[in-house]
Amino acid sequence: MASANKVLTVDLGTSTIKFAEIAIGRNGALTLLKFGVAELGLDPNKEEDRAKFITPTLSKLFKDHGVKGGDVMLSISGQSVFMRFVKLPPVSADQVEQVVRFEAQQNVPFPIDEVTWDYQMMPARSAGSTEAEAVIVAIKKDVIEGEVDAVERTGVQIKKVDVAPFALLNAFRYSELQTDECTLIIDMGARSTNLVFVEKNSFWIRNVPIAGNQISQSICNEMQEPFVSAEMLKKGKGFVSLGGVYADPDDLDAARISKLIRSTMTRLHVDINRSIAYYRTTLSGAPPKRVFLTGGSTQLPYLDLFIADKLSLPVSYFNPLRNVSLNPSLNMAYVQQNSCYTAELVGMALRLTGSSPAEINLEAPKLATRAYKSRKLPYYVTALVAWSVMLICVCLYYLQQTTMANDTAAKLSDSSRGLMSLAPKVAELAKEQDARKQVLESVVRLGNQRNAWPEIITALNEKIPEGIWITEMVPVPSAPAGNSRPGDAPRGGPDAQMNDVGMLVISGLYHANEKTQLIDPNKLHDFVLALADVPIFDIDKNNINATLSSYTTKDSDQDSFAQKFAMRVKLRAPISLRPDK
Repeated sequence: MASANKVLTVDLGTSTIKFAEIAIGRNGALTLLKFGVAELGLDPNKEEDRAKFITPTLSKLFKDHGVKGGDVMLSISGQSVFMRFVKLPPVSADQVEQVVRFEAQQNVPFPIDEVTWDYQMMPARSAGSTEAEAVIVAIKKDVIEGEVDAVERTGVQIKKVDVAPFALLNAFRYSELQTDECTLIIDMGARSTNLVFVEKNSFWIRNVPIAGNQISQSICNEMQEPFVSAEMLKKGKGFVSLGGVYADPDDLDAARISKLIRSTMTRLHVDINRSIAYYRTTLSGAPPKRVFLTGGSTQLPYLDLFIADKLSLPVSYFNPLRNVSLNPSLNMAYVQQNSCYTAELVGMALRLTGSSPAEINLEAPKLATRAYKSRKLPYYVTALVAWSVMLICVCLYYLQQTTMANDTAAKLSDSSRGLMSLAPKVAELAKEQDARKQVLESVVRLGNQRNAWPEIITALNEKIPEGIWITEMVPVPSAPAGNSRPGDAPRGGPDAQMNDVGMLVISGLYHANEKTQLIDPNKLHDFVLALADVPIFDIDKNNINATLSSYTTKDSDQDSFAQKFAMRVKLRAPISLRPDK
């Protein structure tokens, strides 16, 4: 972020990517500074190529709007996650998390170690109720990791991952006047439609797999057009046929498309009615009194009239920017035309104001590792400071001793003019002074050499790729003994002493088996090249095999869950192990 009061939000939809840069005032007021929307251009039948479209599309969006990296709040589609509202037994507050974890293990349809998940406690649906309820949200780790990697390849760093329906709920609470009546928000995207019921302090969310792509697919099938052409026909000529006494348009294609759209919307209406019935009967919710439309697919003409006619309720288009100030430099016509895409962007920015009723945070493995390192950093800094303070204390002690020796020598020198018989004593004190100076210099050198080990460990920890780990690191001397090669272990058995360390013999393992995780052996070369950029190592990039001495692959050892490798990493400056060397 450019400054502490700005946030960059990105919403990854199924077919579109949206971003916004929003300033947050001291009183929590929001100002939209930058905003952009771009189509992914992805065929929904080729979801495996999704990451290849996200990175270039988002990079171009950032470039076109002058965004140069920073921290990002990311929202992912509700269709990508598993969501379940669960009832909890009456337990004390300190046991809630344990009970929710048990419910997650029972309800999430994947092994719990294969997903990242979060939960939020729900407010009581009625006054005086003692029944606790929570909403559990989970997503497979490989799915969220793919989304996070695709976004971060644009040069930004993700701080939090939210889910679209929850960000939408936060934006609605912020933008619309709240009443005690039940409100239904219909968020119609490309692959699915989120139905968000909002009532007093409570809410309920359901994802329906009927949306814009189903319309395009029906046009595809009916008119024998490729999906991209069907999408263009939908946007160019599509509208929701009102049926009944309304006359068809003169354009035959438009008439056919409008009927196809009405057919799909009728199926969506059936699911909406079914959801309303479930909310009222099973969850004891109140019937909706008003409806708001949002999402890219709600731009279809006459959709609001169709929904209003089917549900017999007043229908309005949700305006997420109602309480958001707009930067005068924005293209107002562009913002107004695409305001249906801004709800999730505004909702994520509200997470930083402390006024968000819904707070879900899904951590990708990469984000969890980054957070762990961030939590550990103060301990590393504290340890380094402690070592530094100890070294300073030792130096000050010996400096004090040296100063005392100098003072004593000066006094003896003055006395020696009249007391020549004390000359041997003066010489002895001078030798003692020299000895103390040597001890001081040895301690300082030892302290400097000791700092080299944290630097080595830190460098290995930062450069080692995911899926590769070190099992053994053996220091060996730099100077040859007898006929031994440089870098060999010292001769004379385990009790033999080394004066210095000039090389590290590193052994380790890496995943290279389809039963666990398949890591390309070339990542070992990347590891060596990364270490070559560290000043403390002496590695020839043109001769990688001199450092990467050996490794096995799945071809040579197919039954192993992990393959072995060995490295001989030469240090640019040997580390002395003896303070007097």
